[in-house]
Amino acid sequence: MRTVCMLNSGEVHVWCARPEEVGGEADGRRLLAADELERAARYRFECDKRMAVATRVLLRTVLSRYEAVAPSDWRFFVERYGRPVIADGRSSLRFSLSKTEGLIACAVARTVDLGVDVECLRRRAPLEVADHFFAPAEVAALRALPEPVRQGRFFDYWTLKESYVKARGLGLTLPLQKFSIVLDEGSPRIEIDPSLGDDGALWQLVQLKPTQEHVLSLCVRRRGRQDVKVVLRWHPDTALPAPVNS
Repeated sequence: MRTVCMLNSGEVHVWCARPEEVGGEADGRRLLAADELERAARYRFECDKRMAVATRVLLRTVLSRYEAVAPSDWRFFVERYGRPVIADGRSSLRFSLSKTEGLIACAVARTVDLGVDVECLRRRAPLEVADHFFAPAEVAALRALPEPVRQGRFFDYWTLKESYVKARGLGLTLPLQKFSIVLDEGSPRIEIDPSLGDDGALWQLVQLKPTQEHVLSLCVRRRGRQDVKVVLRWHPDTALPAPVNS
């Protein structure tokens, strides 16, 4: 067994896949641990069960591209607020997962905190959610937009906010109204209420469109004040055409 991909300390690799191209039930039984299969089995609908299995198969397959560990041999545990991490300290890899209709994403880096979130742009944006969970500045910016633009912009805000929540690893204890995403000044950035004990300058936000139907947001802790290099890849490597950047 050998390491296939190099992952430098200043890089994040984001792997995307169509769920149906990752692996089916047989791969799940072969590669996943019993607790992963049990969680997948709890979903009511078969499509959701298949998505859950595909997401974990993608994770294990991707991690084994960077370490000499068989996909079936990875072990994980869940931190206090729900973030999954690699168990036993056997690797410096950190990862984040997200799934939506038609797309799975797995972001990996070495040692640094990161979060990824994806959404399908075909579905209606639940704009009423913004009034309850967005920061006042984000709500005002959304309301100032015409309706057709507002739909897409909602998902920009939502995925970026979710990626930050995942990167912090604090789950629902992190109040969404206490930080805001700024989108009208070039690259997205984050402004954080001092009560959260964080500095927005420490975080790099990246937004991509891996397909015409999906938006992907990544949040990663900078090394010092330096941006990391973000590489978008597909699994399988040649499954789809080149990604469409935002």
